[in-house]
Amino acid sequence: MSEVPPSSPAPVNLPDDDDLLQEFLLRLPPLPSSLPRASLVCKRWRRLLSDPHFLRRFRAHHKTPPQLGFFTESFTRPFFVPTLKAPDSIPSARFSLLQPTGKSWKFLGCRHGFAAFLDVTRWEAVVWEPVTGRQCSIAFPPEVKFDDKRYIFNGAVLSSAGINGNDNVQSGYQLTHFKLVLLFNNGEENCACARLYESESGKWGDMSSVTFPSRAFLFDPGVLVRNTVCWHLRFGDILEFNLDTESLAIIQKPEGIYFTEQSSVRVLRTEDGELGLAIVSKLSIQLWGRKANSNGVAGWVLQKTVQLDHLLPLKPEWKTWVTRILGFDEDSNEIFLFTANDIFMIQLESMQFKELLVDCSITEYYPYRSFYAAGGGGDDGGEMLNST
Repeated sequence: MSEVPPSSPAPVNLPDDDDLLQEFLLRLPPLPSSLPRASLVCKRWRRLLSDPHFLRRFRAHHKTPPQLGFFTESFTRPFFVPTLKAPDSIPSARFSLLQPTGKSWKFLGCRHGFAAFLDVTRWEAVVWEPVTGRQCSIAFPPEVKFDDKRYIFNGAVLSSAGINGNDNVQSGYQLTHFKLVLLFNNGEENCACARLYESESGKWGDMSSVTFPSRAFLFDPGVLVRNTVCWHLRFGDILEFNLDTESLAIIQKPEGIYFTEQSSVRVLRTEDGELGLAIVSKLSIQLWGRKANSNGVAGWVLQKTVQLDHLLPLKPEWKTWVTRILGFDEDSNEIFLFTANDIFMIQLESMQFKELLVDCSITEYYPYRSFYAAGGGGDDGGEMLNST
């Protein structure tokens, strides 16, 4: 008589509990395709995934939005270059301006789901949410002129809530409150001026000014460091704008540091949230951090020196190429380097690197991060993964 095989245990069903199911769904990766694909499972999942309360929890759980790609400057408008692979890649046309900018314009950078640029032709700054396509145009304050001695040279945008380390702030289905810093010259030699615009009041704040070293231009995007925005000046010093006091100050570069025409310098935010500086000379990169000593006096400390020809897969004949820093992602502490006709992304703590297969003619990399659901927003092709 043959033995009867034991029967397999019946599959255990998950409790019919929305709260428990949401705990599982919260752990989906924060990539553009994750929630739209999960919402196709059944009507119940779609109902849960489209609930504004769940979307706020999803954003809070993952904290830092994914990097969807970067913007670069074309002739008449910002151009988006996706860096994620399918099915998460965002078409360049999805994050494009409907109307071209003027002939004279400057892209300021991206932060907290916003992007911003200056349009000198129309005499205004524009804050833009690429995910929703919404824009806010702000007329320049009356002190700003454009002639041989008065010019606009930089600025920065951030969410009104994204200060003092609260960087994981994004808008919902409408343009939320933001702050815009505008840097310009008031006609005095070697003088930088700044004013802060707050969308909640719709007004510019008082003007602050500071004298800076001769011909110390500001071309690189600013970096948010706690309650300040910092820009690298041409010869190594740093221009700092305090968002609380709305005042400018100059931070001196590390002592004994000298730059050549081939040096490349970029302001950083270090892993512990303090001000940092990356200095590339040929194939060597120095990483500096600014910290307070036991007496509370802030000073520069050399944290790391790395030989890029030992780190990156460079051919011997390429080691004489000039290396340039193209951008910095303050959320992931990654820099983007152009060297040997290639572009590399390097994480500054781990020194892990990735070669980016993008156009090497790009002169500046403006990383863009956002919670975004591809194809989930109806006619416009996408939606934010949170609401406020």
